[in-house]
Amino acid sequence: IVLAGADLDAAVEGVVDAVWFNQGEVCCAGSRILVQESVAGPFTEKLKTRMTRLRLGDPLDKSTDIGAVVHPVQLARIQAIVAQAVEEGAELHQSPEGQGCFCPPALLTGLGAANVAMQEEIFGPVAALMTFRTPAEAVELANNTRYGLSASIWSENITTTLDIAAQVKAGVVWINGT
Repeated sequence: IVLAGADLDAAVEGVVDAVWFNQGEVCCAGSRILVQESVAGPFTEKLKTRMTRLRLGDPLDKSTDIGAVVHPVQLARIQAIVAQAVEEGAELHQSPEGQGCFCPPALLTGLGAANVAMQEEIFGPVAALMTFRTPAEAVELANNTRYGLSASIWSENITTTLDIAAQVKAGVVWINGT
């Protein structure tokens, strides 16, 4: 959850760590991003710019950000969910596909709460971004999932952040970090 009072540069770096670490193949990957409408434009542009600088390659190379997906079956599953999300109205932002089992980082925008990308655990380097108007709406959207191992909330307003953290149904909630 990225609130209007957040340090957007820090939030972008946190999202990059949360979503694209280990190719998104982490049970607590922050693949659903909820951004307050008033900062959604600048946040999304910063995130798309940062995403283009992520490097695919050999996971043993220290300059690589994203390695190969664990198996071709998982890559096909990721691609199928992304294709379905686009069919359901999402807009896909992604670099061209790599060869082999590589899936470039992807960002889905313009989707609703019922979109498959907001409802299914993708378990890959794909983030689904949706906007909200009020903190109450953010909590409602955050809790609208069968999953909930972790969440992170980004804001410089600690009172609002702690209030939201207490309402989000997740195993762990990070504040201004992941």
